[in-house]
Amino acid sequence: MINRSELKGTWGLKGPVGALTVYACVLFPAIHLGFPTARPWAHFIYPVYFGLMVLILILTRSVTWRQLGLHLEHWKQNLLLGGGIGVLVIQMVPLLDLFIGSSGLDQTDLLAGADRRVSEPPEGPFSLAAYVGTVFFIPLAQQLFLTGYVLQALLGKTKPVLAVYLGGLIFMLAHFDFQLGLFLLGLTASGFYFMTGSLVAPLAFQIACHSAGWLLIHHHPRVFTLLGFLF
Repeated sequence: MINRSELKGTWGLKGPVGALTVYACVLFPAIHLGFPTARPWAHFIYPVYFGLMVLILILTRSVTWRQLGLHLEHWKQNLLLGGGIGVLVIQMVPLLDLFIGSSGLDQTDLLAGADRRVSEPPEGPFSLAAYVGTVFFIPLAQQLFLTGYVLQALLGKTKPVLAVYLGGLIFMLAHFDFQLGLFLLGLTASGFYFMTGSLVAPLAFQIACHSAGWLLIHHHPRVFTLLGFLF
């Protein structure tokens, strides 16, 4: 049986909808119109916005960390739940790569030359910052804003099942990338949040998923190609 913490947020949908509208109608178009060529730092702009929104809410005392779900109640249980499922996701990457090699799939037209598509990880003084930003900062900012702030408002206004599915949909749409993998990540994180009343489980799960994504892109291009329809 999962011990659940009570969600104590009292805000409505007006604030979350307004913040998402600014993001979708102002920030996203401005970045893509101002910088039409892909920039390596562009994908950090959006979590920075989410993080700033949360900080503004905290500093203006509109919400508290506890109300968002960032607390240590039942943290061992929540860490085991989100981290345990996340570890399974990470383990699937090398196992799928082993399967591709042993089954001969690497000789098919789909995966032929996949090893040449590997993306080299950043080097130099920014390599650690890029890793920490991708694997830890982005999940933290997204979970605080999209789950702790937006989803909690939905849970207070709609039926839980509908709110959880909307949470997964919003998570996918917030990336402006219609991928099944993003929807499933958001849906699972939303479900963990509703089940536990804490951000620990969804945060641990998303960190694990981002770690798996890092492995896919930089170390297992064959698996990345095979799962391309998801990621």
